[in-house]
Amino acid sequence: MPEIAESTPAPRLLPVLGRWQLLGIGIGAIIGSGIFVIPGPAAAQFAGPAITLSFMIAALGCALAGLCYAELSAMFPSGWLLILEYLFAAAIVAQAFAAYFAGFLGIMDPSTARTVQAVLPILVLAATALLAIRGVQLSAAIVGVIVLIKLGVIILVIACGAPYVNPHHWIPFLPKNTGTWGEYGWSGVVRAAGIVFYTYLGFDTVAVAAQEARRPQRDVPFALIGSLALCTVLFAPMMLIVTGLVDYRELNVANPIAVAIDAAGPPLHWLVRVVQIGATVGMVSVLLVILMAQARILFVMAEDGLLPAPLAHLHARYRTPAVATVVTAVIAAALSAVLPISLLGQMVSIGVLAAFIAVALAVLVWRRKYPQALRPFRTPAVPAVPVGAVLVCGYMAAGLPAATWWRFGLWLLLGVAIYWLYGARSSRRANVVSAGDA
Repeated sequence: MPEIAESTPAPRLLPVLGRWQLLGIGIGAIIGSGIFVIPGPAAAQFAGPAITLSFMIAALGCALAGLCYAELSAMFPSGWLLILEYLFAAAIVAQAFAAYFAGFLGIMDPSTARTVQAVLPILVLAATALLAIRGVQLSAAIVGVIVLIKLGVIILVIACGAPYVNPHHWIPFLPKNTGTWGEYGWSGVVRAAGIVFYTYLGFDTVAVAAQEARRPQRDVPFALIGSLALCTVLFAPMMLIVTGLVDYRELNVANPIAVAIDAAGPPLHWLVRVVQIGATVGMVSVLLVILMAQARILFVMAEDGLLPAPLAHLHARYRTPAVATVVTAVIAAALSAVLPISLLGQMVSIGVLAAFIAVALAVLVWRRKYPQALRPFRTPAVPAVPVGAVLVCGYMAAGLPAATWWRFGLWLLLGVAIYWLYGARSSRRANVVSAGDA
């Protein structure tokens, strides 16, 4: 049996992150990358007020997958599916940043708004890429401050919006299906669950940062599960308030929270500005975390030989994957310029779901094939937890539109092509494992 520690290249990133910094990174990515962007269109198009139930389903899948992820995070910190997840997520958040910032500036002219929303994603990606290159410790400190701001904004929306809720907006809570699978009814709740699953993007970035954790064996599982639990407690009441403030059909926009608060009338107009500021600032922390995570995935894969060697280059002064960070920012900027936010969200969701299914299956396979391998954290209740993760995540993935599956299939074919044309010959991990099995 191959030794896991020997099959993984020795990390050269600096171990500087503690458990609270890791927790802040997880929360910083979750709050903002999802709750200010994706749930509105999902409610408007698929679930109606029952979007709250979609969050419950998504949270269950995340909890089960998170326990599996915690076990494997130190063993396999790389993956093609995660590249899909983070690249498209960065593009979504860059678009959302532009939308909220344009609203904050009060830009009403459509032509000017289009120009701003075309340029701003590029600028914010460039700025956050520079911050990410400066080092994970600085980035984590900035994320920590912004996390407090975003938590405050969400609590304000719940507390101040509750008195203005119109219960009639919740009737019917589960709109009748239109006759097409996924358009309202229970199938719509399931489809929306697969889409809002994206809102939990973030707790898995903690696993990606494991190489820079001071005590990864203890702190990574703590931050994974902790960030997921805290955000779940906030998401459900948040969307209940939002769908109670405005007809759910009006939430098919890039800034649904601001739209819902504005619908409450003059008494809450001050809160619209607070939401715009909090969401806009919050997007910065989300992009920071995404760029940090994606760059480290590319770094590890390049160090392993699966991707070209320049992606494993570290900045001489800051010891961060500078080339991988710049590449991520450039591709994300291109995606944000050409793809709509709804399509980006679906691609991210299917990438996350597929990655979590793969992780859960990997726990089952590796427990059986290498039962004596070192596991600082062990997934409880195996095989029940991994099997549950596969079933719940698979159920949500099955509800995504067929077009999303076609695009996902093309992405997988691209990954297989890159592996066979380049990675299979140069992968150090594959060579070590093959030698060990021999």
